[in-house]
Formats: sequence, C-alpha cells, structure tokens
Amino acid sequence: MKSRHWVTLVVFLVAGAALVGIFLRLNAEDEDGTAATGDAATDSVVAAVEGTASAAAFSTEIAIPVEGAAIRRDTFVMWVEATGRAAPRRIAPLHAEVEGSVIEATGREGRYVREGDVLARLDTTVYVLRVRQARGQLERAQAEFQDKILFDDEIQDLEDRAARERLARVRVGLDEREAVLEEAEYELAKTRIVAPFSGRIANMAVDLGSRVNIGDSVATIVDLSQIEIDAEVLHTELPLVEVGRQATVIFAALPGQVFHGRVVSVNPLIDPDSESARVTVRLANPESQIIPGLPGVVRIAGRQLEDRTFVPKVAIVERDRRQVVFVFEPNEPGSETGSAQWKYVTTGLENDTDVEIIPAADGADDTFVPVGGELIIVDGHATLTHDARVRIENYDQIRQEIPAGGRN
Repeated sequence: MKSRHWVTLVVFLVAGAALVGIFLRLNAEDEDGTAATGDAATDSVVAAVEGTASAAAFSTEIAIPVEGAAIRRDTFVMWVEATGRAAPRRIAPLHAEVEGSVIEATGREGRYVREGDVLARLDTTVYVLRVRQARGQLERAQAEFQDKILFDDEIQDLEDRAARERLARVRVGLDEREAVLEEAEYELAKTRIVAPFSGRIANMAVDLGSRVNIGDSVATIVDLSQIEIDAEVLHTELPLVEVGRQATVIFAALPGQVFHGRVVSVNPLIDPDSESARVTVRLANPESQIIPGLPGVVRIAGRQLEDRTFVPKVAIVERDRRQVVFVFEPNEPGSETGSAQWKYVTTGLENDTDVEIIPAADGADDTFVPVGGELIIVDGHATLTHDARVRIENYDQIRQEIPAGGRN
C-alpha cells in the first residue's frame, strides 16, 4: 500500500478516536450539565462541534426568498396565435386634381394635421378667371331666359307654362352654364390640398415652387390613432375565432409592451396555398408608438372555458415522477413568511402561460385540488423541500390578486 494511503488511514483512525472520546465525555457530564474537563484539546473539539450544531440549527430558520402567485379560478382561455403586420386603419394618398404651381407648402412629413388643414396651395390665377368667366356666361343666359318667359305668367294652363320654361332653359343653355360655373368653382377649390381626416403626413412629394399635373402625388395622410393587423390564422383554428374576441399583440421592436385589441373581421375564404384565413385585429395606438409595417405576434382568445382552476405553468415542478406545486402556508394571516407545502396535482388543458388543475381521474387522496385564491410558489422552488421556510418577495403585489374568500 502506498504511503499516502497509510497517511489517510491514520487520519481517519485519529478522527474516529477523537469523536469516540467526545461522546464518552459528553455522557460523563454531571447532572448540572457541566462537563468535567481537564483536557484542553478535547474541550476545544467539543466547543467546535456544539458551535457547528448551533449554526446548522440557526440556518433552518432562514426564510428562502421566492416569488409567488395566486391560484386563479376564472375563465380559462385557449389562445390562437398568428403573425401579421401593422397597418393604419385609414390611409389616404393625396393627388393633384388640378395642375399648377405650388405657392404654399405647409406640410412636413411626420407632422400631425387635423381634418381640413391645408398641406399645399396652388396658384389660383387661372382658376379665378375661369370662375369669373363662367359666372358672366351664366348671368347672360339667365337674362336671355327671363326675356323668353317675360309674359308667361299670364298663361293660365300651368302645365303649358312649365313646358315653355323648360324649352326656354334649353334654348339659352341655362343648365349648361350652371354646370360650367360649378366645375370652375370645383377646380378653384382643388387648388387647396387639404387633409381628408386627422392624421400624420407621410410621403410629402411637393415643395414651394413645384409644378404639379393632374394625378401627381402630393402626400399621404395616415391615421395612426388605431392600428389594424391582418393575422393569418390556420384553418384548423379558424372555428375558434369570432368577431369581438379579445386579442393581444406584441412587437419585437417594442419590447416589454403588450397592446390590447379586438377582432373586427374574419375572412370566410381560406387561402389554398397557406391553408389560412385573414383575421383582422384592431387596437388603439394613442401615442403613435406602432408604426405601419411592424411585424407582430397576435394572440386571439379562442375557446373560453368558464369556472376553471389554473396556475402559471412555471409553478409546476416534478418530484417522484409526479407533478407538484408548492403551496405557501403563512406563519399567520397576512404574513409574507411561512412554509412551502409540497402538493401533488393533476393537470388538464394548458395554453402558453397557464395550466389547468383538475381532480385526479383515479380519485387519488393525495392529489391537491385547489379552490382558488391559494398562494403558490412560481420562482425559486426548483430545489425546495417540503415544509421549507420561505419568504414571498412579491407578496404585496400578489395579495391584491387574491379573490374574496381566498385562503391567504
């Protein structure tokens, strides 16, 4: 045997002898609890052992910090998930309806405008002249018309009088002249390019001095107060979706934010290539954070099962090849410290965040069936043991979630 093995053996023998000596001396203590010492080395070992034991006893009183949540009894929602892109609820490309030179351009991209605000103004000189010319021609036609019906008020037959008026209007071209004036006034009004509704300016294409022709792009008005997302929902999940169902949307470009909305339309036609249908979700965007074109993940409320008991999925751990939750038992009502009670559970349906707790099919007595409102541990419980002392770090927050009649 190697020398280092002999050394190890000797060390173990000496340690064992020391422990036996300590045991014998402890048994030989007087009735008043004091030991008859005399051996300083032995007494120091005894003190060390007693100190270690005290420290271990103290450590069992330290509460382990954990995170908790309330067991919920509510409507359990099976969510339908899809992807889509943000689009404004309303968008209006503006084009020039008359030609001319831009003499005023107040619009700037990104600027918020109200309905009727002027974005650009064209030179009105030609259009003012056309209005004056059309008005003069109309006045001449009206005079000719009055001449032709000057004595018609003496005609007793009302039908005959009305027929003569219609004929007179045609002969002097009165209707035509009225239409020419209306057209000239319309063209004059179109020299002012205005916002058709409140929104933000995008794609401003003209500036002071620009020359525009009929049909040229001027700008685009985008209403960002509400956003719509066309989500492509698989045909297998389409029957779960209805107009009015609640929905949430998250965008990678806006981390940590969840936007809430509702389904406003469901396309009844399924695309044969993608085997999906378009479902439109509308959500509020009061601060214009969501920019059109952003890709997002849409979650739509599908099946809604009332009066179900469920917990966060992260609360479930495995012990002895069975599913377990740790139920928090406070030291006293309202206390954030207490013990973690190991409870076997049977799970049912689950969505992406929660899992349903149901009675065991075999009626096992050791299966925990919550009533709702109990507090369970959802973080810091991976290595917990039954009856471990814990402190709920977020107790003040989750106690607000405990329904009336909850246990904790």
